[in-house]
Amino acid sequence: MIDQSHNLKGKLEAMIQTVCTAQELYARAALVDREHLAGLQDACRLVEAEECLRDAFWMDVRPVVRQWREQRGLPAQPLQALRESGYIEKITSARAARNAVKQSTYA
Repeated sequence: MIDQSHNLKGKLEAMIQTVCTAQELYARAALVDREHLAGLQDACRLVEAEECLRDAFWMDVRPVVRQWREQRGLPAQPLQALRESGYIEKITSARAARNAVKQSTYA
């Protein structure tokens, strides 16, 4: 579950940005050499264990994640695809039109 506060960012863009970040973090986690990490932890070589994690998490996985998306027929750049689709403008104008005809009924 993703819970966000959309006070400053647009809801759709913020959600897509969060999903993209989650995909990248998942890919980085998959790069961790777990066997090596476990050996370092068992030997209490904690600084080296931390560096093992840092090596994976500093890796730029964005090209691999873009390729993964393309292989599944998804946009390589989801935020760019959303912006180019015109969807945000479409729903914004539809919402404005709906709200223009509604009247408040506070008694």
